[in-house]
Amino acid sequence: MNLLHKFCRDVGLMIHHIIKPPGSGNEKQQISRKVEEKKLNDNVTLRRTTIEEIEVKQDRQD
Repeated sequence: MNLLHKFCRDVGLMIHHIIKPPGSGNEKQQISRKVEEKKLNDNVTLRRTTIEEIEVKQDRQD
């Protein structure tokens, strides 16, 4: 089953890259990721994740 799963995934990625080639369109870059964690008691933990990204949109000329 592992071989079939890998084959299906590879075929799906190939089709995805044909439809949306890597490097075309918008590009996102993660600038920072901050995780704050506070344990309220033995059963409850409060966690806040902040992710900062930059998105560059490229004009498509078809």
